Amino acid sequence: MKKITMIVADQDRTYIESFARYIRNSEYAARFDIKLFSKREALQQFLLGKEPVNILLTTKDFLGSADEDGEIDLTVYLAEAEEGSEALTLRKYQPLGQLLAGVLKFYYEKDGTKQKQKKSHTATQVLATYSAGGGAGKTTTAFGLARELANQDHQVIYISLELVNSIPILFNIEDQPSSSPLLYYIKADPEQLAEQFEAYTLTDKKTAIDYFNFAPSAEEVTELVANEIETLIQTLVELNKYSYIVIDLDSSVNERTLAALSVTDHIYWLLNYDLYSFHKTSYLFEEWHTLLNDASLKDRVTFVLNRYTGQLDQRLESFNVDVTAFLPYVPEWKVLVKREQLTSVTVFNQHIQQLVTALHKQGVVLNES
Repeated sequence: MKKITMIVADQDRTYIESFARYIRNSEYAARFDIKLFSKREALQQFLLGKEPVNILLTTKDFLGSADEDGEIDLTVYLAEAEEGSEALTLRKYQPLGQLLAGVLKFYYEKDGTKQKQKKSHTATQVLATYSAGGGAGKTTTAFGLARELANQDHQVIYISLELVNSIPILFNIEDQPSSSPLLYYIKADPEQLAEQFEAYTLTDKKTAIDYFNFAPSAEEVTELVANEIETLIQTLVELNKYSYIVIDLDSSVNERTLAALSVTDHIYWLLNYDLYSFHKTSYLFEEWHTLLNDASLKDRVTFVLNRYTGQLDQRLESFNVDVTAFLPYVPEWKVLVKREQLTSVTVFNQHIQQLVTALHKQGVVLNES
């Protein structure tokens, strides 16, 4: 996990040293890379080097008229009392655990620190479906998104990163070659990967979706490491062949899932209509900010409530999960025994179309992490 770089700058050397000592001896040691400055001139000299800094924690008196470098993502001021100003300010003398929690809250929730860029309509956009637990409908949603985008004449490729993928259920792979040799190139010869895609990419005749026919093998998937997942996705993006890459992620929090999320432009987080799903989502989403070191994460996530019946129970609203999209309850899927059932429910297809329409309207925030 990439650490958050934080400068703590104050002329009170005892204060900043105790601050750093607290971090080193707490759970925050895994989150922060700390730099200390007790002299303004030393801070200014460091900033001239234009080294990227996530957070500058200082006092207004210490910073003075010093020019805040553009490489600083966020400046938080320490004050001896609460201040009613527009600047982000925290009380200097409070339990350091509370102070750091406040710093992280500012860092993860602050909007507009840097202007977000949007991808052009010609750039490949990476979409992913995720859920905090199994059975929430992320595979069905990923397939539905890919199918609808293909129906709109976009070039789309579907990738499953589940431990055991559902490729044989979604596509007719009878007599189709395996795409597993690609895994060799990802590991042993990534420079040749782009040249091998054409040979090992299949196209489904019914939906016009491209896909990789990897075996439904947990062993194959778990052998992949984070940088190999990033290589796979980034190489596909650089081909400029596809309008959309749709990734069906595994529900577990592992290095493959996190690597894929780090290069994903928009995430559809599926929830079931139950307490378990909302409980897990509310806690896991908060941890994602830290795991991904991504202050703009909420801009990339759409929470989608599956099996929606028309009204959200108030007891679920208390979890503060901002559900903005819905997929209907489909009685016909209580017994799901054939592939055709996944594509034949009109009301579900209409809700998938609404997700795609919203995607086109809002654009996709470019993930630059």
